Amino acid sequence: MNNHDMFKELLKSREAVKKLSPKFDELTMDIQDLFQQSKDPFFVAMLLFKLAQEREATNKILSDINDKYDNIMLELKTGKVPEVKEENSFILLAEQDKKIMDLVTKKNAVTASEIQTELNYKGVNAASQRLNKLFKEGYLKKAQSGKKVLYFIKQNF
Repeated sequence: MNNHDMFKELLKSREAVKKLSPKFDELTMDIQDLFQQSKDPFFVAMLLFKLAQEREATNKILSDINDKYDNIMLELKTGKVPEVKEENSFILLAEQDKKIMDLVTKKNAVTASEIQTELNYKGVNAASQRLNKLFKEGYLKKAQSGKKVLYFIKQNF
C-alpha cells in the first residue's frame, strides 16, 4: 500500500467519523493544532514538561486519596476513630439550613414566622421544623417567651 492509498483510507475513515459525530472536528480542533505544531522541537519539549507537571500533580492527588483510604480501613479494622485535627474539620449544612444560620447570625435571634417570611416557606410549621432540627443538632439554642420561641446561635458554633 503506497502513501496515496493510505491517505485515501484516512479520508474515508475521517468522513465516516464525521457522519457518526458531526461535532468531531469541533472537539478535536485543539488536537489538530497540536499535531501541526508538533514539528517544532521546542513545542514538543514544552508539551512534555507540562505533561510531567500534570503527572506530578495527579500522583500527589492519588497519594492523598490512598492515605485517606488507609485511614478509613484502619478505622474499620480496629474500630478506633482517628483523631481529626480541628483545622481540618468543617461543618456541612444543607443550603436551607445555611440560610437560616446566616439569618440567625445577622439578626441575633429569630422566630419561626420570621424564617417563614424570609425564606418563603408556605407555613410556619416548615420553618419551625427546620429551626428545631438545628436546635437538636446543637447549632442553635432556644428560649420561649409565652407562645413565641426565639432561636439564637450557640456561642461555640
